[in-house]
Amino acid sequence: MQVAVLGLGRFGSHLAEALDDLGHEVLAIDLDESNVHELAPRVTDARIADITDIDALRALALAEVDVAVVATADLEASVLAMMNLKQLNVEMVYAKASSDRHQRILRLLGAKRVIRPERDGAERFAHIIQVASASDFLPLTDSYGIGIFPIPATWVRQTVGWVMERVGNRRMIAIVRGDEVLISPVMTEEVQVGDRFVFSAPDQQLGEPLDGQRRT
Repeated sequence: MQVAVLGLGRFGSHLAEALDDLGHEVLAIDLDESNVHELAPRVTDARIADITDIDALRALALAEVDVAVVATADLEASVLAMMNLKQLNVEMVYAKASSDRHQRILRLLGAKRVIRPERDGAERFAHIIQVASASDFLPLTDSYGIGIFPIPATWVRQTVGWVMERVGNRRMIAIVRGDEVLISPVMTEEVQVGDRFVFSAPDQQLGEPLDGQRRT
């Protein structure tokens, strides 16, 4: 997939590098020469250009990308970049906002999704603290999520059915076993050393320690 990242501050640079690591063809764009040169070795292509200038974006063939991300937090620059991308008929556009007002404007301009990294990250971290026994957590709503849990040593060689009798209302989604993911494992599946369980449940229930675990 061809992805253009417009704006190479800390967020945009990290995003561009992460997308490249995932195997996407990344075009990173910024007016700051030092930002572009620093990132250039780590992405497919990095160019110095003004993201508020539609002719500059047209010259970089932005109309041909599959996805564009407006990663600058500057209100005026992001609004102009969004308008340029829409004029170039880029259908899939994501954007970063720095305030509620900024977020509303970008949505009105047609952004598929608008994120606010500091706020969204803080809210996710609050959920992680709530579900302290999870090694990772994904909130699905304000009070319901999915967590990945290391298993207590006493569960090794027990069956999934045995485990499910001891985890309350948690729903098992998968077992992560090394690089393998067992989706909806059968009740007779035997737990192995190093397994991690993926459960979904209300946060309060996910936050309860698993058998043999204690809150830290």
